[in-house]
Amino acid sequence: MTKTTGYNILVDIIVALGAFNYGFGFATFATSIGQPGFYEYFALDPTTSYTNSILGAVNALFFLGACIGALGSGPLADHIGRRWTIQIAAVVSAIGGALAAGSVHIAMLIVVRILQGAGLGALATLTPVYLAESSTASKRGMLTGLHGFFLVSGYNISSWVGFGCFYAENLTFGWRGPIAFTCIPALLLAIGCIWVPESPRYLLMRGRPDDAWRNLQRLHRDRHDPSDSAAHEEFVNMKAQIEFEREQPSGYLDILRIPSYRKRAFLSCFVQFAANNTGALVINYYSVILYGNLGLSPSISLLMYCIYTLIGALGNLFSLLTVDKTGRRFALLTGFTGVLLALIIEIAMLAEYVPSGNLAGTKVAVFAIMFFVFFYGLFIDAASFIYSSEIYPTNIRSRGMALATLTYFVACITYVTPGAVAIASIGWRYYLLFMCLTVITIIVIYFVYPETNQKSLEELAAYFGETVIVDTDVSHGKSDHGVGSRYGEKNSVEHAERMS
Repeated sequence: MTKTTGYNILVDIIVALGAFNYGFGFATFATSIGQPGFYEYFALDPTTSYTNSILGAVNALFFLGACIGALGSGPLADHIGRRWTIQIAAVVSAIGGALAAGSVHIAMLIVVRILQGAGLGALATLTPVYLAESSTASKRGMLTGLHGFFLVSGYNISSWVGFGCFYAENLTFGWRGPIAFTCIPALLLAIGCIWVPESPRYLLMRGRPDDAWRNLQRLHRDRHDPSDSAAHEEFVNMKAQIEFEREQPSGYLDILRIPSYRKRAFLSCFVQFAANNTGALVINYYSVILYGNLGLSPSISLLMYCIYTLIGALGNLFSLLTVDKTGRRFALLTGFTGVLLALIIEIAMLAEYVPSGNLAGTKVAVFAIMFFVFFYGLFIDAASFIYSSEIYPTNIRSRGMALATLTYFVACITYVTPGAVAIASIGWRYYLLFMCLTVITIIVIYFVYPETNQKSLEELAAYFGETVIVDTDVSHGKSDHGVGSRYGEKNSVEHAERMS
């Protein structure tokens, strides 16, 4: 079996900066709305419904841009490559961040957040695609899990930047500074991509096997295997499967039309929607407001947000180190069960004790929020993106992941846009929705989701009744019969009939 190399890890860390960019850029506004200078500069009263509506509009249009970026990045990545598309998206997000930091009117901020959202939406889509395609089967969870870890690390670094800027003497810098800093990781990613090799699976899909072999050899070269026999075995299997897949339909409509593709899309999109059904982004985005409602001061509210995102980042780090051992189903089921318990505790505290100023109830409510992010970061964040990206065949992976992230952003719009108004008007009752949806999620994952752990991307076709060209015995080092399994030969005709 192919070993994961230090070079492979280094390349994936550079690409994972795309996830950091998204996390940092997304979360920055959450800290900016905790800065007194933001409301003063734009002449907004933080206690009015009008201000809550403005905040909702800024968030909604950011996610609209993210939807556009996600949908556009899928076909673009298939046309010009994963690496180039990531590089372009990084430049777009840097320009959007610079313009947002220089906004002189709330309308300007709303418009340029669309541009920034487009770049960041593309990065959120393609980062896990590249990580999955460049990884070995044995460590795909770890390497693709870098997406979740870097994303939440972006949240965390952004929160500490916002906390530091809270004490700036210049109140305008307090909110402009964090937004301006979003340009730095975007530019680092754009520069770093110069040295990143193109995805070998993409190159095979484009009919460039020689280039694909060179890049795979670089990524998976093992100094204990001077003849590159393991990498060559991986390449032969990969090439056979992708040469078959590249002849199959690959458009957005084809994903919805073909039953096996549609099932993959459901699994990929549902887990992204389910992650938001927990209320995670509402809690994250409006946590500063939520802590204020619990009676905490503005500075302590920002500090609590820093701690919240730090727990999430550490949870993601532990997750990427363990998910290849525990499997995806265990992680998702454990995570959603844990956040359900946290939601129940939070709702009980907000309904019964916090309104009366009960100190013990307030402490338990804060604990429930931290308990929530512990389970979300440790078991859901990384695993959901891993599952969404690995479930597709190469010919539809970028478009399929675009649909998954589109679903993610639609859920963001659905829950985050009315979040400020809902929290102010109905309070804890808003979280009842997330509690009920999380119960449904647990049931669906338990009965519908197959385990994908320790399988090559090409082998997963067997779960959907599709042709498997690779010999699974060869790919696991159990046979010397070569490529072209009996399973693939037996099912190719009936699969072709289904595809037609």
